[in-house]
Amino acid sequence: MKNKSFLSRVLSTFSILMMCSILSAAYAESINTPWSKKKAHRWCEKKEWSNGFKPIPYKGTDYVEFATQYQKNQELWNKMFQWLSKNDLLTIPTGTYKIDGKRCFIKVSDSQTRDASKSKIESHRQYIDFQYVARGTERFGLVKPKDATPISEYKPDVIHYNAKKIKYVDSNPNFFFLFFPNDYHQALVKAEKEETVRLIVAKIEYIP
Repeated sequence: MKNKSFLSRVLSTFSILMMCSILSAAYAESINTPWSKKKAHRWCEKKEWSNGFKPIPYKGTDYVEFATQYQKNQELWNKMFQWLSKNDLLTIPTGTYKIDGKRCFIKVSDSQTRDASKSKIESHRQYIDFQYVARGTERFGLVKPKDATPISEYKPDVIHYNAKKIKYVDSNPNFFFLFFPNDYHQALVKAEKEETVRLIVAKIEYIP
């Protein structure tokens, strides 16, 4: 009888260990599974990443990159969105705010927009650019890598370009921009007029 009870406990423990192993393998597989555009878009729409921050990503955002980077660095992204949701972005003093050392920091500025000819096209490798215009209208130039030619050496963390084709999008407080390494962009371009805009720029560690 005792042997039967002992065997039962061993089998039960073995079953639990097997189940844990299966669940662990399934989780690891889900972490490494590439996102499809459709799946990433659905994930973004659920806003589980937002931590109370109401604006949504610009409709042209690379949702696959967003979902992938968030999954790789979830704690860091959560810290950033929590900070954005808990602070009054219209009244908080200008300056640089550390979110997680050099891995993530936020710059709040009241910046002047200007003619497109005075704004350089750029991209970054070390950091992802989060850009949100809380007040005023800023026009962003969006450039595809195939339409750009480098005009400078890479000096951490920026490289500049000339572009033969630029798409312009005006900011709106209902959405924000995310610029990943392949998202070449031109910032602080005037829309209808030159004006001072309240600009929130977060630098977020990029994980290849």
